[in-house]
Amino acid sequence: MMHPILILLALFFLSGCIERYYPDEDEPKTGTLVVMANLSNKPEMKSIHISRSSTLIYPEYDPLSGCYVEIARGDGHSREFEESEPGNYCCFLDEQFLRTDQEYRMNIITQEGERYESEFEKIHPAPEIDSLYYIKENHGTIEPENIEEGVQFYIDFEIEEDSGRYLRWQLIETFEIRNPEYPALIFDVDRRMKDLPDSSSWRNCWITLELPEIYTLDLGNVEGSFYRKMPLNYVSNHTRRLHYKYSLLVRQLALSKGAFSYWDELGKNLQSKGNLFENTPSLTPSNICNVNDEEELIIGYFSISGVSETRIFVENVPDLNISKDPNYCAPGAFPQYLYRFPLKYLPVYLVTATLEAESKTGEVNKECVDCREYKGSSHIRPEFW
Repeated sequence: MMHPILILLALFFLSGCIERYYPDEDEPKTGTLVVMANLSNKPEMKSIHISRSSTLIYPEYDPLSGCYVEIARGDGHSREFEESEPGNYCCFLDEQFLRTDQEYRMNIITQEGERYESEFEKIHPAPEIDSLYYIKENHGTIEPENIEEGVQFYIDFEIEEDSGRYLRWQLIETFEIRNPEYPALIFDVDRRMKDLPDSSSWRNCWITLELPEIYTLDLGNVEGSFYRKMPLNYVSNHTRRLHYKYSLLVRQLALSKGAFSYWDELGKNLQSKGNLFENTPSLTPSNICNVNDEEELIIGYFSISGVSETRIFVENVPDLNISKDPNYCAPGAFPQYLYRFPLKYLPVYLVTATLEAESKTGEVNKECVDCREYKGSSHIRPEFW
């Protein structure tokens, strides 16, 4: 599973801005502070991720533990974040603390005594989402002769006079998956073949993932008081997402001008044509700095946004062809010399399936017998489902 901070690093190394930073190939920047601190004014448990990069060219996730982390309000009130796991700091922020008439900053003190602080960010109210909907559409692929079916999501919203001018959309998808109910065996670490125990088996799960695409809009460039048919994500029928039931949660975030510039630059790079890996690495400036060394490079941006949100469900779309791969999680070859496998390659999972009138027993990935192993997966039905 790829950690969200690694995704952030990848975005940064492919991003561009007015004042670019180009890593020196002969001088790798080790120990660069990486901060993910994008909060909203929705009362809930908030998380701030802090790590250090091994290098700027080939970053690895290295969580930074033992930090003092707080969010301070302009009037002197503050909330301290506690470390829940290495590099992940959490705190429940309530309505009394989150106020649109206040400004906020983040303060970090590392175990070594290095002090970091962000610039102040003000909460701007987000306009309400009027409607979220989808339309069945056919989209082209990289192969001109191939057309794929799917659903395209759109939103409409009113441009409210008192709301923030700069918007970003955060999209979180949830979909149900059902693995084939093949009889399963496990060749366990004790080198014995046995039936797969119930504790290691689960067929029905729900996967929840935040989409990596970045959607931004400057309302100063929009005429009128209503914005219609803002395009969001497209879900193809070539994935498992639409097999049973799909849900999309859309959060509409009102940003400061600085935060908008930050996310807009990253989004432009993701949407640009061509091979992103051919771009020269560059970094978008952060609003976080070392109090005693303003020249220190920081990766990340602290923001706190007003938010409005809505959710939609997709199921049984008329005229949408849903084709399920009959060979999904089908058994592969039966492993040769299984009893000689080194311990580090155990356990091995095997299933028996009848395909094309022929019974076959072979190896499968663990995800095929226990869907909880998929990224973002849970066997517990979501409350909203």
